[in-house]
Amino acid sequence: MTTSVTAPELSGGTVRAERHLVSDFEGWRIITKHQLQHYLRTNRFLGLLGFVFVISALTLTFQISTGVATVRVEDLYHPSEYTCNFLNYAPLWIILAAAFFGGDALSVDFSTGAGYYMLVLPIRRSVLLTGRYSAAALVTLAVVGLYYAFAIAGTAYFFGGASVPWVGIAQSLGVAALFTLATLSVAFCISSSTRSPATGVLITILALYVGFTVLESLTELAGLEPWFSLNYAGGAIYSVLDTDFLHKQIIPLGASQSYYIWSATVREGLEIMAAYVAVFLPLSAYLYHRKESTG
Repeated sequence: MTTSVTAPELSGGTVRAERHLVSDFEGWRIITKHQLQHYLRTNRFLGLLGFVFVISALTLTFQISTGVATVRVEDLYHPSEYTCNFLNYAPLWIILAAAFFGGDALSVDFSTGAGYYMLVLPIRRSVLLTGRYSAAALVTLAVVGLYYAFAIAGTAYFFGGASVPWVGIAQSLGVAALFTLATLSVAFCISSSTRSPATGVLITILALYVGFTVLESLTELAGLEPWFSLNYAGGAIYSVLDTDFLHKQIIPLGASQSYYIWSATVREGLEIMAAYVAVFLPLSAYLYHRKESTG
């Protein structure tokens, strides 16, 4: 897109100059690039990446120390089952990354002087939001990708490289990508409604992990399925690889009483995640547009 501006010449005439304005797509690309570079240099990214690396390495080390035969028995002699069990913590890593990179992504414009520089740029707020959202998604998937690399390495070690369930892993990564978008949508919504970056990060962790975990337990105690929980939907990340998946388990407690344990099916998990994206991402954009920077 171009626009014309005029400026007076020394002789009293005018000169016509063409100025090219940045398109929304180009603005999104620039914001995404620079925000991604910023994330990659932060201690929170390096710290989370290092933490995931250490936990994954220790898990694999302990498994190797127990012996190949023991691990195969525990995982029903099936490589897909091993990969499924290894990826149990994938939703947690995504929630932590979403909180770290999305919990304060928008609030910084209203709680610090950064807003006076960013919000006056000739770039729409929706472009700023989507650029930061894309960068946060990419850096979150980078952290999760490291975790998947250890899961693949473990599967290859205990069951052989030819037995790695590549199709199931690809499907699991796809579910993880959608779960990333859903958690970031909630994180951005919280960030757009708070002025303190630290508060946004803390509330995101408490809401997505602690809050939903408690509500899920209470709902299952009442014999109901916690279909409302995003954390519950995240179980589809590894259940897509589960060879003995059960949607509903009944645990007898005696005296004609029982306890129900629910697990989201892949389709159900995808639907819940998509609903969270459809609701919370537009809501975060709405709140972001209405706020004013106060420094």
